[in-house]
Amino acid sequence: MAGTLLVSLDFELFWGMLDQCALEDYQANVLGGRAAIPRLLELFRKYDIHATWAAVGFLFAENHQELMRYFPTETPSYVQKNLSPYDWFEKIGEDEVSAPCFYGSSLVRLVSQTPGQEIGSHSFCHYYCREQGQTVEQFEADMRAAKAIGSAKGYDLTSVILPRNQCEPEYTEVLRKVGFTAYRDEENDWIHEKIKFRPLLRALRLLDVYLPLTGQGGYVPRCENGIWNLAGSRMYKPIFPKLEFLEGLKMRRIKGQMRHAAKHGLTFHLWWHPHNIGVRTGAHFRQLEELFRYYTQLKEEYGMQCLNMGEAAASWNN
Repeated sequence: MAGTLLVSLDFELFWGMLDQCALEDYQANVLGGRAAIPRLLELFRKYDIHATWAAVGFLFAENHQELMRYFPTETPSYVQKNLSPYDWFEKIGEDEVSAPCFYGSSLVRLVSQTPGQEIGSHSFCHYYCREQGQTVEQFEADMRAAKAIGSAKGYDLTSVILPRNQCEPEYTEVLRKVGFTAYRDEENDWIHEKIKFRPLLRALRLLDVYLPLTGQGGYVPRCENGIWNLAGSRMYKPIFPKLEFLEGLKMRRIKGQMRHAAKHGLTFHLWWHPHNIGVRTGAHFRQLEELFRYYTQLKEEYGMQCLNMGEAAASWNN
């Protein structure tokens, strides 16, 4: 069996950063990510990279008035109130022109019109499944809203990437029930399984970007009660200025994982956010093109294929 490269993007604009930093501190990344998307699509087309763009449901609407028609009756009752995005609509503009960090219908259309690109779901409101206070019922309402707004815009959403890759078995069952066929689980390695102290977890994950702490990351996908678990293998991390001297190790690490998957008929799942490449965009594009050229080499050597999540699930179902 040929190895498979999966590529997915968490397409969220600023919705995934609300509790992380102030908009003015990250706006350049988000706007730069927006500007990079047409160029990224051209790069995908050049190297025949098929990718899943998991979009937050808020991005599909043309304006706030349209979006409100899809608001679920049950919204997440997080203990940490600042995690809920619904109050933000009082602070931002009404549409993509006035609030380009929050609306993105034109970008969703552009992606959907590019060969090999799949529009998936990143939940309706950037929902956090492991935060205290929210319920499975609220999650189901959120995912049904995501399905509804996607369908209204002409997209049959079958692949889902949950924010921060947070998922639990009862939530996976909801995904299957509402019609999803594939989701991206978090990396299956000892760091994620055994390390619960968040500062140590973050430090080890950063070190693993450059050094092989967790092995090769390739795997054989499994179908769990009717939905495919397409776990992430490696996030393409943006260039950290203070650690730029280690970028060669980062690229060697990713290439080594890709080659291992190609050689052994495994799946390797690479992912990132558009806003990760919103600054220092030229340098990031040079790295991504280097990786995609390497994929072309692996395709010639081992017959490796690149699929989006929907294509992969359909292929393995058959």
